[in-house]
Amino acid sequence: MSAAKGGYTGRMLRVDLDAATISVEETPDPTVWLGPRGWNALIGWNEVGPGVGPYDPENRIILSAGPLVGTCAPTSGRVVVSSLMPRGYPQPMWASATMGGYWGAELKYAGYDGVIVQGRASAPVYLLIEDDRVSLEDASDLWGKGLYATQRTLKERHGQQHQVVAIGPAGENRVRFATIAHRLKNAVGNGGFGGVFGAKNLKAIAVRGTGGVALADPAGFVSEVRRVWQIARGGIGGVGQIDVGFPMVACTHGCTVRCGARMEPLTDHYGVGTSYKMSLCVDSSWARGSHPEYRGRLQSGEELHIPRPSGLGPLGTNVGSLVEDLGMTTWVYDTWCRYFSALEELGIHEIEGEAFALDDPEWWRQWLTRVALREGLGDDYAEGLARFYEKHPVGPRYLADFIEDAGSRGHGWHRDGRAMEPHPSPFWEYSALLYAVSTRDVTPSTHDFFFLNGLYGYPSAPKDPSEINARLKELAVALYGSEEAVYPGDAYIEHVTAYHQHRTIIKDSMALCDWVFPLTRRTFDTREDLERELAAEEGSIIGDLGAEAAMYRPCTGIDVSIHELERPIAERIVNLERCIDVRNCGRNRAIDEVVIPHYQWPEKTDGTHISADAREFRALLDRYYSLRGWDRETGWPTSERLRELGLGEVADQMETLRR
Repeated sequence: MSAAKGGYTGRMLRVDLDAATISVEETPDPTVWLGPRGWNALIGWNEVGPGVGPYDPENRIILSAGPLVGTCAPTSGRVVVSSLMPRGYPQPMWASATMGGYWGAELKYAGYDGVIVQGRASAPVYLLIEDDRVSLEDASDLWGKGLYATQRTLKERHGQQHQVVAIGPAGENRVRFATIAHRLKNAVGNGGFGGVFGAKNLKAIAVRGTGGVALADPAGFVSEVRRVWQIARGGIGGVGQIDVGFPMVACTHGCTVRCGARMEPLTDHYGVGTSYKMSLCVDSSWARGSHPEYRGRLQSGEELHIPRPSGLGPLGTNVGSLVEDLGMTTWVYDTWCRYFSALEELGIHEIEGEAFALDDPEWWRQWLTRVALREGLGDDYAEGLARFYEKHPVGPRYLADFIEDAGSRGHGWHRDGRAMEPHPSPFWEYSALLYAVSTRDVTPSTHDFFFLNGLYGYPSAPKDPSEINARLKELAVALYGSEEAVYPGDAYIEHVTAYHQHRTIIKDSMALCDWVFPLTRRTFDTREDLERELAAEEGSIIGDLGAEAAMYRPCTGIDVSIHELERPIAERIVNLERCIDVRNCGRNRAIDEVVIPHYQWPEKTDGTHISADAREFRALLDRYYSLRGWDRETGWPTSERLRELGLGEVADQMETLRR
């Protein structure tokens, strides 16, 4: 590791479950790889070769915490988990996901930047980290327990200050959408990484650290953090912390926004309980789905959403808690609701002789338990909707394709272009390209553009491209290099895509919250203040686009600009991750183009539509590949670009594949 003065511990744990050994090794050079996304990709490239499956002992799963984790930097509590992704369809690919909470900070306090796990234990174990005391412990009494009981037991056994990540029965049984979770609501969700833990007979990792995080320039760091904190408090929508009338919950160390809201305001209308802190996105989705106005007609094109059962509301937190306790992503509940509900609208009420009762909480509890335990037909459900449909082709194929388009890329339904009205911005086109060239759920990157696009969500915002506010044009120039980037069908979509890919890698590698960074806009105390600024003839709404680098420099002592973090560092990581999937998983242009049919929608009854033209989208892919320095025919990074990025050895291996 290159000599950083702060931020990094310089040490990573390696756990070999085959040999039951634990060792310590140097963290890869941060000046080259920055943090978790880079480290994890480098390890994946070097150690996980072609032919390895996600559940094979040769696969690695890596949990890493970035240089800002454990400091007072806003939202600096996230952990990046990388591995071959079980949920990938039609084949697993290398992917990364993040998790909030306090586990990452505790790992840093114990003196480690990350944990590399390989092999498979002969019997269930958990990893116990207490500073320099690291051991594998018997987990036979924990096997079969839910996430809540597992965490509670380990805290009672070792101490309440221990932070725990664990899997539930779904992970033990290699359900393809099993999670690794921490506390009540922090999870590595949509990749299915819980199944990788389960395949390795690894139930949990408990960590307690008594150290701290060194800072290269403590006074300078605190000064920058104070400045950034004031801007970051308005990370969602650019509006600061205001009284919303119900409790707001922080889900991660150093949170400034507290977006993990409980759903009290919906109680009277939808029967959503308040005893359990749930995901804002998921739970609002469930609540909306319970209201008749959201019950769309499947074939009319009037409603943007696949319909959901009318009785979702009364299910409330009990079913939501069960999903999480079993160790499955809460989004799977929404996915299957959509599928079952769509079948009902088509007059289909059973599969393989088993009827579904979507308004019955008890039916859901039984169904979810069977899936987690792989009992009966639950064994096929546990493979995910796309694979399930291959064995049980019930209903039209497009339903399964649409709902589980995220099978290889995460929960994509609210990023499919139809979930947003066609504002005068290329949101849905950018989203389509991002899904085409990424490995899994791209929500962290779409959040960036979503919040920018959200300026049009205010009543006074213009809807006509000719009326685009000068403030937004100014921001587009600062972000993407041209005010034309805010117009639909523009020639900057590939630049927008690359920019947000790079910024996501920077956030993950620090590691910071994707709901907050980059700080594209100033913080306003109220929506009215924001609207007045948008309407003003002079002024600026731009926040601090280089805040990550501004905190990174005094933290680590490494003098680097935000532009250097984007290129070449983030660009290097994008290319290495792409090479892993090309070499190991056969990733190519044809796989990228699979996304096209999912963005070809019929005209709505009001005459509006947003739909991809296949020819134009392929031309967009051409431009993106050219920008990246990738071959247009294959979608592979070229040797020239890899060598420019300092990846000569990778280029040599890739050249052997081309022969």
